[in-house]
Amino acid sequence: MKEKHEWLYRAIRTFIQAAIGYAAVVLPTIDWNNTSALKTTLVGIGVSAVSAGAAAVMNADWNHKEG
Repeated sequence: MKEKHEWLYRAIRTFIQAAIGYAAVVLPTIDWNNTSALKTTLVGIGVSAVSAGAAAVMNADWNHKEG
């Protein structure tokens, strides 16, 4: 039941999971009066994106042949 673009679905799902995990742990502890809070948040989102990219590469079907 492997779809042609299942790796993309998995990458998006991994990004969402990593972003939610990051938000659940870090957002309650951020001092929003601190100007570095935005930077910290963006770094966390970047880590989520890297996780999703790694998942995409690991789940891509590089030998897929249509037929």
